[in-house]
Amino acid sequence: MSRFVYFLLIINMAANLIASGPRILFAKSEDGAIITMIMALFFGVFMNWALINSFKAFPGKNLPQILSTYVSKWVSIPALLVLGTIWYIAGLQTLITYIDIMLRYLTPEMSIYIIIGMFVLTISFGVIMQSRSILYILELVLVMLLPGVVYYLLKLYFEKQLSWDQVTLAMSYIDNPPDYTVFSTIAFLFVGSFDIIIFNSLLKKKMVFGIKQALIVFFLGAFVIFTSYFIPIGMLGFEKIEAVLYPWLITSDSIRMKFGIIERVIFIFLLIFLAIAFLNIILHWHVSFKLFENVFGVKNMSAGMKKNISIGIMVVVFWTIAIFATLKVTEYDLFLYSKYYFNSIPISFLGLMLLMWLVNRRAKL
Repeated sequence: MSRFVYFLLIINMAANLIASGPRILFAKSEDGAIITMIMALFFGVFMNWALINSFKAFPGKNLPQILSTYVSKWVSIPALLVLGTIWYIAGLQTLITYIDIMLRYLTPEMSIYIIIGMFVLTISFGVIMQSRSILYILELVLVMLLPGVVYYLLKLYFEKQLSWDQVTLAMSYIDNPPDYTVFSTIAFLFVGSFDIIIFNSLLKKKMVFGIKQALIVFFLGAFVIFTSYFIPIGMLGFEKIEAVLYPWLITSDSIRMKFGIIERVIFIFLLIFLAIAFLNIILHWHVSFKLFENVFGVKNMSAGMKKNISIGIMVVVFWTIAIFATLKVTEYDLFLYSKYYFNSIPISFLGLMLLMWLVNRRAKL
């Protein structure tokens, strides 16, 4: 399996560490969150296995190219429209979350319009960039952030305030019945690799998902789930965690570097995850943009003024919806809509796999 697929998986897992996901998990901490996370971990590995195997017969082709070859437009256009919307919302919920975090913790005096404007310039450039360039930027950013992330994780796991008694208390609720919202929230962590529905056109080699790849995805997922759920509980306490809006921000703010240039670790945490959030939004919206390009026929236009205007209109529509949603959606709305969105992920996965099964069957005829 290409290293870029792992990168896509990692960036999505990391970006959702401080979004709505952990808050949903903590809200169900006494209602079967533990057993559900274990079940969702295996389901996440299965999702990646099914995805890679469904694309194995089409190296160097993305989903729009595959659908245009094997199914009619009556099937491909609605499918791409639905998938483009799902990817757009994935980026939108990350955008709203991080703008809210910036307003609360980094730049409370700054106008929301200026913050949105900063995101508009950077992300719009990334969305219309060449897919190959985005993958290279993804690799570069991950390599640059790796030392900071490793230091931050070591600081967390060896922090004196971390109470393993609270972690053990949380684990004692393992015998409660599973919860679907927790299941779908954890499943969303594993959908980063699904960006290959567009980036597969750059992956020329036939991909394989065997035991080795399954173990890598399994242990990566297990580490992220354990860290995102149990570390805040160990730092803040099992009883209080449910009432915290952004548990990871409070967790980071409780750590200090006695001999560091910056004493509060939260600033390092915010800078790292702001870079990850930017990149994750660009990835999600780039995939969405490419899917919509095929839906509205922009992809097949010859280079020129008409194509440039069409691309500009699509970018304006992206941001019009995003600005309206950012200004209107409250904390409660974001939490509620995120739950609805996560709940749709397993169903969307089944729909995509059914479509790929149909395509693979026709390709063998």
